[in-house]
Amino acid sequence: MPETQLTHKGPWTHRFLVHLFTVVLTVLVYWLLGFIVDDIGSWPGPQYTDVEQRLLDQTLVAKSQELHTTIADIERRVSNQKSRQSILGDSTASSQKTMNQLLEIQRLALQKDVTPTPEEAKALADSEELFLSNQKQYQLLNAEIADLNAQLQDVEQQRRDLDKTLEGQREPIRREYEALLRVHDLRMAAIKLGALVPLLVVALILFLKRRGSLYAPLVYAFGIALMLKVALVMHEYFPSRYFKYILIVICLIVVTRMLVSLLRMIAFPKRDWLLKQYREAYEVFLCPVCDYPIRRGPLKYLFWTRRTIKKLHVPHDPSLPGSASDESYTCPMCGTKLFEECPSCHANRHSLLPACEKCGAEKVVAPSQVVRH
Repeated sequence: MPETQLTHKGPWTHRFLVHLFTVVLTVLVYWLLGFIVDDIGSWPGPQYTDVEQRLLDQTLVAKSQELHTTIADIERRVSNQKSRQSILGDSTASSQKTMNQLLEIQRLALQKDVTPTPEEAKALADSEELFLSNQKQYQLLNAEIADLNAQLQDVEQQRRDLDKTLEGQREPIRREYEALLRVHDLRMAAIKLGALVPLLVVALILFLKRRGSLYAPLVYAFGIALMLKVALVMHEYFPSRYFKYILIVICLIVVTRMLVSLLRMIAFPKRDWLLKQYREAYEVFLCPVCDYPIRRGPLKYLFWTRRTIKKLHVPHDPSLPGSASDESYTCPMCGTKLFEECPSCHANRHSLLPACEKCGAEKVVAPSQVVRH
């Protein structure tokens, strides 16, 4: 008889640590893949200034810069003239105040029949002369500022016309730059996916071949981190209207593959899956094939389900009819043989479990043993 392979689960603390370190490994692998993808993405792409310098009329650009320099120079000259005008205005106001004070002194002196001294007359004449001179310079500055403002308006109009011409030339330049940027993004996406997809294929192969092995958590951590990073890269570079189709197609493939696996598992079950199903059914005293209650021994005249079996009170009186359970038993609903005589110790044993509970003799349990009607 072949020996049954046992799987040791270990204490709960050990299982918890295995799950914890699986999550930590997933995060670390995801970070490592992120560093690799970021380094690939750091490769330089097209520069807008280079495209503009290559396609834009540099004569117009130079003229535009010259006009900007001229505008800045005129604005500086206007600012200087306005500063001079402000200082001159303060001087004119001071001269006018002084002249008004001297005129008031002379008026008072004339009212008292006092003749102004020559010094007072000279001071008044000097103040009047300074006031008139300042007024004349103020008007000259006004005229110069007006002339500079006219020049400024003319230069600004030239700049606006030139900017309109340059803007017309920049429109195809922007389209050219966007096209180059799209090509660069597609190249980056191809390089990143070229680095990630082979690893994802390796993870898929490992999952298909090693998902039930001792090192399955390593495979799961590696595969989950890769799937997340590939999905993020695709979401980053592919437009949302395309990405949604890619995502739904991938989901359809995964769901279809899982559904096919489940259907094949039911149609062609593996031994471990069958033994788990049989064990769980025997534990609640239900037929592993059709879920009909196993009415034998003290359970012969009782009724229960998977949910009510724990609340069921089982009598232990050997005098009750049907209390003896050391006998063969076949499910009356589907005809599956559930209990039989052990060929080694001749005691009654479970037909669909691999070992006899009395002597430990093993047998091969296969789906072909189950009779279906």
